[in-house]
Amino acid sequence: MAKWRERYARFEDYFAGTLVVSGLGLIFYGVFMRYVLNNPQAWVDEISKYLVVWGTLIGAAVALREGHHIQVDILYDRVPPIVKRTFNIFSNLLGIVFSVFFILFGSNLLNMYLELDQRSTDVGIPLWIVYLVLPISGLMLGYRFLDLLLANLKGEVK
Repeated sequence: MAKWRERYARFEDYFAGTLVVSGLGLIFYGVFMRYVLNNPQAWVDEISKYLVVWGTLIGAAVALREGHHIQVDILYDRVPPIVKRTFNIFSNLLGIVFSVFFILFGSNLLNMYLELDQRSTDVGIPLWIVYLVLPISGLMLGYRFLDLLLANLKGEVK
């Protein structure tokens, strides 16, 4: 099980990182083409936005795994360990509920774009591909919240 977790964590890192780096690389390419060669490429802006958004939404699960999400800990630091554990369990349960809604409503949006066969303005990419990230990132976040919840229920501090 530990080996699977390690492989999945590596997959998350590379997937999110590749998307963000590719998006930023396209942005630099677009700036170079527009301002240096005076030959703007309309498709670059659209594709780079999609890549950065995908990388950011997938990266939310990575940030959750690493404990890098913004948190207000002024009260949390002043309570006894049993209350901290209760806070952690509650917040992870709330995160799981959020993930379920994210998956459900993201899937509804995805299905709508599948039925309408709507396409992006510049490139003509089917928008269902763009919105596919919503249920995927919801699943990834849900897995991370569930993992943290189980660790808290077992008494392991993550």
